[in-house]
Amino acid sequence: MRERTIFTLVVLSLVLLTVGFLVATRVDLSGLMPEQAATSSVLVDRLFNYLMGLAVVIFLLVEGALVYAVIRFRRRKGDESEGPAIHGNNTLEIIWTLIPAIIVVVISIYSYQILTQIEKPVNSPLVVRVVGQQFIWTFEYPESGVTSSSLHLPVDRPVQFQIEAKDVIHSFWVPEFRLKRDATPGQIDELTITPTQLGRYPIRCAELCGAGHAAMVGEVVVETEQQFTAWLAAGGRDPIGSASEADDSVAFDSTPDGRTVFVEFGCGACHLLSDGGGAGIVGPALDGIGDLAEERVGGETAGEYLRQSITAPNSYIVEGFAEGVMPSTYTELMTPEQIDALVEYLLTQ
Repeated sequence: MRERTIFTLVVLSLVLLTVGFLVATRVDLSGLMPEQAATSSVLVDRLFNYLMGLAVVIFLLVEGALVYAVIRFRRRKGDESEGPAIHGNNTLEIIWTLIPAIIVVVISIYSYQILTQIEKPVNSPLVVRVVGQQFIWTFEYPESGVTSSSLHLPVDRPVQFQIEAKDVIHSFWVPEFRLKRDATPGQIDELTITPTQLGRYPIRCAELCGAGHAAMVGEVVVETEQQFTAWLAAGGRDPIGSASEADDSVAFDSTPDGRTVFVEFGCGACHLLSDGGGAGIVGPALDGIGDLAEERVGGETAGEYLRQSITAPNSYIVEGFAEGVMPSTYTELMTPEQIDALVEYLLTQ
């Protein structure tokens, strides 16, 4: 009987290990994760697969033991006796303490190996300064002096992000890169990645940072080296068409649309504007602002007031709202044409 029990346990263990191995190495789990768009994505997904395989083994083992116990030790019909008193089993307790401890150690070692590969130093990376503030991401390229609200990266070139925040803690996260790093006031944290896929990918803030947190989004554009160079040469203005379009000549939009500017720069994170999809409550509502603006500051036209509110937001604070919340860097982030387009658009609301 004892030999049979041992044989059953050995067979069951081999079956479970085989299932876990197949899940970790053979089953396609790509549908559970975003697209792999960087070298780090492959490494993180490999770790995810092994953890999923291990989780499947543990799940089957625990649930199998539970089902067995429910069936094997259930109360039989007519049995009204008390169950046997059990005072513990030292051997069993040692086993179920030792096995999880070994699993945790193995996972820790493998995770550390993945981390060292991800954070391995690279030669001559492209340096991008990432600045988070309520509720917008700003990207600066020190080598070229370009500042933009959208992140452009050349494909297959290592990039070093220098991440910081101006107000509260934010968290810079691109799901397709599988990496994120906190943006902390007064501190610069570094993160190195190498994009491998052309395309446009969302940027998220993964740290609750205030009322406009959900709308603190951005976009990373991974493009060819030629397109990236052209974008920098144009002062950080977005090209017409997809970043994945490899064209020898990259055209730039010289007539920006005001509504597009409103959406692109995340104005809706703080302001309510029905036409622009804004639902923020941090700043004044902008529905009907074209009629209200001229009444805000005496001696100023509606257009002058709106322009001042964008370029020098602390010059006049609407009653009930705090000073210093709206970023005062839009003159650096927006071109004069974009500011003109945004003002004209708001005047029609």
